Amino acid sequence: MDIYGNLYEEIFQKIKENDKIIIHRHERPDPDAYGSQGAMYQLIKENFPEKTVITVGKDSPSLEFLFKNSEVIEEDYKDALVIVTDTANFPRIDGKLFTKNNFLIKIDHHPPLDNYGGINLVNTDVSSCSELIYNFYEYLNKNYGIKLNDEAAKLLYLGIVGDTGRFLFPNTSNDTLRVASELIKYDFNMSALLDKMEIISENIMRFRAFIFENYDVYQDGVAYLKITKEDMDKYGVDPGEVSTGVNLLRSLKDLYAWCFAIDEGNKVRVRIRSKGPVINTLAEKYAGGGHPLASGATVKNWEELDDLLDDMARVVAEYLRENNIKIEN
Repeated sequence: MDIYGNLYEEIFQKIKENDKIIIHRHERPDPDAYGSQGAMYQLIKENFPEKTVITVGKDSPSLEFLFKNSEVIEEDYKDALVIVTDTANFPRIDGKLFTKNNFLIKIDHHPPLDNYGGINLVNTDVSSCSELIYNFYEYLNKNYGIKLNDEAAKLLYLGIVGDTGRFLFPNTSNDTLRVASELIKYDFNMSALLDKMEIISENIMRFRAFIFENYDVYQDGVAYLKITKEDMDKYGVDPGEVSTGVNLLRSLKDLYAWCFAIDEGNKVRVRIRSKGPVINTLAEKYAGGGHPLASGATVKNWEELDDLLDDMARVVAEYLRENNIKIEN
């Protein structure tokens, strides 16, 4: 049995041992956070209907059509197993009412900078946490006859679609496409699901026009956008909604890395994306991290953002030089 098989087995035994299970995800959830959390809930309830299973975390207005989480208090965590999906580091867990008495299981696909769980199932080779949970299901199905219901399949498909940019991002592998092909065999309306993912409010639509009108080129191959609190107030959007537009700059000619810098009052949250240069080590320098081509960071103010942009320009310049890429001005 390989390392993942051993971890799948350990997690399954913990699930069987516990009558109450509470499932968390990361703050400002994206489709993969919703998909992995919700699918884990469905997987457990489908096969162990007698267990108490609870999902927690602040709902996202754009994704709460999938399911809504429960309100919990500290007492709810008594004798509960806690599972956290799609969350790289402890501070990003949405909701921390659990205590040291609760056994934590981490299931994630980000680089393992913070192994906060008693069991840490981390696979950076998969496209998404949702793909990882499908692999976990396949192991359980083969060895224990565990079932996957239609709702779980829908949620996993959504999570994979979200983290692969509808299979356009380079994290899409042969295995990713195989898993997706298995999931669409289940009974859910794939077209309607994807349509709902695309629906946005008029405020966000107008804010996206702001993105295209106001981004700046910092240096060859590097672009950025500063979003102030005044900007967000003007368009009636919040930081989570702003972040959904970060990939809109992806199609810009001769762009290799870019970021959104979002004013959150006492700090500036930075969403960094790349089409080649590795940027997660850069993000780690600025209190962040993530994937090689998609990461997040935090700076104290706009002056420190200039430092981050300088580092970003250096990383891109090195990438262009190493790959003999010339940008025509």
